[in-house]
Amino acid sequence: MPVDAQNNDDKSVHRLSVSLTAEQHREINEIARKNRVSVAWVVREAIDRLLKDDMPLLHVGKE
Repeated sequence: MPVDAQNNDDKSVHRLSVSLTAEQHREINEIARKNRVSVAWVVREAIDRLLKDDMPLLHVGKE
């Protein structure tokens, strides 16, 4: 990983593997279908919203 990996200009892509419950999988697929976007887009959007939230689930790096 480059030294400046946390730089906002870094355009590298990182893969992530996640296990979902059947219900989570069904709901994410439904959201993607209704909005005509990919499941990957839905997951990235959800992560972006979590990271930008004023009251994130975990306050890592938000001190």
